[in-house]
Amino acid sequence: MSDDSHRKRSWRRLAGWGLGAILLIVVTLYGGRAAFSNAPSPVRLVVYAFSTQEEVLTQSIFPAFERAWEAETGRDLTIEGVFGPSGTLAGQINLGAPADVALLSNEQHVNWLKIGRRVRWEANPVVISTTPMVIVTRPGNPAHIADFSDLAQPDLRLIHADPHTSGAGDWAVLAEYGSALLESGDGEVAKTQLKSIWRNVRVLGPSARATLTLFELGAGDALVTYEQDARLALARGVPLEIVIPPRTIVAHHVAVIVDANVTPPERPVAQAFISFLVSDAGQSAFTRFHLRPTGSDSDTFPSLAHPFNAEDLGGWPQAYSELVEELWQKEIEPRLDLESAVQLMGTQGD
Repeated sequence: MSDDSHRKRSWRRLAGWGLGAILLIVVTLYGGRAAFSNAPSPVRLVVYAFSTQEEVLTQSIFPAFERAWEAETGRDLTIEGVFGPSGTLAGQINLGAPADVALLSNEQHVNWLKIGRRVRWEANPVVISTTPMVIVTRPGNPAHIADFSDLAQPDLRLIHADPHTSGAGDWAVLAEYGSALLESGDGEVAKTQLKSIWRNVRVLGPSARATLTLFELGAGDALVTYEQDARLALARGVPLEIVIPPRTIVAHHVAVIVDANVTPPERPVAQAFISFLVSDAGQSAFTRFHLRPTGSDSDTFPSLAHPFNAEDLGGWPQAYSELVEELWQKEIEPRLDLESAVQLMGTQGD
């Protein structure tokens, strides 16, 4: 056999092998793409939630729901949580923040999202948990505080969540006013109590959690906050005492889908997430983190003597307009005698 014939057969053999290899790569590539395209695509859910919900969501509810969703649908799910003051979060969402679901501390902040056209007007927020407003004092309750009226005693130094940014600040205003109104039946008595309490306020915190942190660091003699956050602080060893006033408001926390942001593929998981929050599993998680269930009383928590809610004050739109915007912002806030938190911590123990 000539060298030329041998070389030709070798080239043909190599060309055949090369063509086979190319065909194998093409088949593998396109076959893999077809298999990948048939696989369920992963889902990402962005949840904006007010500050005191961070522990229960990140440590319990997010991982439990991710497992339940993936087991039911076979689709990977990643939940991204963003936490902060409820009013601030609502403002950020109105400015375009990418929340798919918002967990807000009161219904008024959902109304802001409706005004901003981020949530449909006909959408009804879902109540996911409740907690009464309580008074937190130093151990032993040295000022002998038993009711909201005792917060007006001379020389008491109060710290308070800011109603401009914090849902807890709004709830506290309603509690401080409503407790006197529902006991006396007199709006002027209630206004006098609210103004007297706020004459003792020395520091405003941007959120419930930030305000309690300032107290933990030594600022102030007392504050009004959620029972849930006070009990979380006790559980992590913060020295404080919790006073439940005879008449106090029960905060109702709500969840809503942000219609302007959620995409069609995301809506089913957003709806399933809210359903999970009010399910037995979700309510059990909230209870473990000191939130009261939405449906019935629980033996886990102390009973409330005379609880009331926002509806007893006319509902959120009326209560917010009359008590926060008109009374607090126009009559009380301009007269506040505030100090820096550092100054107040420096006087603790005088």
